[in-house]
Amino acid sequence: MGKLEQGREKTLRPLWAEADSLRERVANATSVYAFFSFDAALAQRASNGHSRTNPAARAALIRLCAAPDTRAAVLSSRKAELLQKRLRLQRLAYVGVHGADVHAFGLRLVTEPDLEHAETAIQKLRRACARSKAFSLPGIVLEDRTFCLVLNLRNALAADQIAAAEAFGMLAAGEGLQLRRGEESLEALPQGTGIGRAALGLLVGMREALPVYVGAGESDEEAFAMMNRRGGITVHVGPSPRTGTAAKFQVADCGEVIRLIHWLADARRRSA
Repeated sequence: MGKLEQGREKTLRPLWAEADSLRERVANATSVYAFFSFDAALAQRASNGHSRTNPAARAALIRLCAAPDTRAAVLSSRKAELLQKRLRLQRLAYVGVHGADVHAFGLRLVTEPDLEHAETAIQKLRRACARSKAFSLPGIVLEDRTFCLVLNLRNALAADQIAAAEAFGMLAAGEGLQLRRGEESLEALPQGTGIGRAALGLLVGMREALPVYVGAGESDEEAFAMMNRRGGITVHVGPSPRTGTAAKFQVADCGEVIRLIHWLADARRRSA
């Protein structure tokens, strides 16, 4: 990419270098709503290649949700039900399938698409894919997430990946679905979905809240930009991507995210 997308920068400020001033903002805020990308912020890669929940994440989130005037949400491309099973916390909000699947309590703006229509479109796409030879090749796997169909390409030959991706894109467009690129995958989603929109919907219940958003990857960039416009604290996990990021601050890895959650909880307790 020759030019950085508008609002993105390659240089990130280390969060801990500005921790004192940020702590004052968090402590003095009327309320805080913290958002965490599950895959980027709370999960670790296991030896078998699959992601698992960081063992320290649940205890840290319990402390944060117990702090005065503080709420938290976990967001993912996975289904919200799976996030709930992994974290088992009633006080968390869960946003799955890129904002199409929201489980939360309290006042919020309903930002989900027409879920009945979305489910029907995804099932029609799945049936269309079942009739195409492009998806029967070795290493090509389709994953149905009810409101999203995922084409996993990781274990397929390069030529087969290209053929399957092209066919998937054409079929998804025929059903009026949008495409998002994941890690060695493509995801077909209903129009109007987005992590950023879902986060804004949850913030309706706490209009004066200082938003804190922690994540990484293309699906979080929309949310970074939206939270920046609300004067929020946006944190990228890991090295800055080559194309830049809209996030303002940086932590190194999932372990530092756990430290960040405790840091937020301590700052909010100080405000009480």
